[in-house]
Amino acid sequence: MTDGEDGSQPSSDSEGSTRSGPTHAASSATLSGATGKFFAAELAKLLQDRSAATRHGMSSGSSWNPWEQVELGVAVVYDRPFSAFFNFLYDVLHLSSGRDKFCALIQGYAKFASAALCRPDTERYWMYRAIEDNFSDGRKIFRLFKEFREVYKVRRGLNRLIEGVSEGGCVSIPAVCGFLDTCGHICSFCYYLFDNLLWAASVGLVRSKEVPKWQVKMWQGFRRNGPIISRLGGVAKVKRHKNLASIWRLFFGFIANSLLLIRALENCAARNGGKLQGLDARLFHTLELIGMAANFRILWSKLGYTRLSHEKLGLLAMLAAAEGIWINWRKVTRKKCGSKDFATDVERRKLLSGGQLRRLKSE
Repeated sequence: MTDGEDGSQPSSDSEGSTRSGPTHAASSATLSGATGKFFAAELAKLLQDRSAATRHGMSSGSSWNPWEQVELGVAVVYDRPFSAFFNFLYDVLHLSSGRDKFCALIQGYAKFASAALCRPDTERYWMYRAIEDNFSDGRKIFRLFKEFREVYKVRRGLNRLIEGVSEGGCVSIPAVCGFLDTCGHICSFCYYLFDNLLWAASVGLVRSKEVPKWQVKMWQGFRRNGPIISRLGGVAKVKRHKNLASIWRLFFGFIANSLLLIRALENCAARNGGKLQGLDARLFHTLELIGMAANFRILWSKLGYTRLSHEKLGLLAMLAAAEGIWINWRKVTRKKCGSKDFATDVERRKLLSGGQLRRLKSE
């Protein structure tokens, strides 16, 4: 509503603008909420002057806001040279599975270094062996209670199986992958259950013949296995059952990833002409297969079928751990739940002014 409409007395500026005719109509229409040309031109000029002042402050290094100087200094000292590295570490360590794989990488290196980088029965040799054993024990906490998660994943695999059968039939790739996914998670349930049982035996929650570390002074021999460990055949049998469950889940996962790789090759060839783009599904399944093959070879040696040297076992463990780290980084990146880039106040103001100018030009 204009001044003339509500009956109030117009100011002297209003009187002058009233005599000017068309100019008053454009400005008053703009001030009442419409996007007039006069107001748009004035606002664009104001934003251009502010943007020019911001660029001058950035180039000369003398900003009128002291906090902007601090923020720009942080961007120069940290964001440009170091942020990419620390953001990658943040994304890798964001999930417990990523921290487990990072610890596995250190454990594999310690295993390799004890055999290849020092002489046996030296101080450095026993240092690497201690690192390997401590990381092996410490990683058990990441696998604690994971068998309960596998119950849900078994149900999810059954759902994928049913959906695959309804969409493409019993012999389609989605249906077969759903069946393999279900079998693999059943094996994972057994693997985590046996692993947690071994941890419980190592701390004394479940009675075993082996005396826990903190109960050595309480026993002078004659310790026997409890009912749970006795029924499973002893600690050595439990370890073998755990490794067998792990190797079977790798077997099912290897077949499923091979089928998914075939489908990814077909889809990418039809859609992108075979070009590799970003976090490509073909790269993902290829690295999955490489990591599974490395883990399979390690377990094959643990089961006693073919022996490998400590040095080769360490190299394979590092290869499998590096693949697992990349898989976890890809998962965090795709879900966008990891690190983020920080924009300075100057950059935000430039983006804001640029967006407003583009909007005004479009209007």
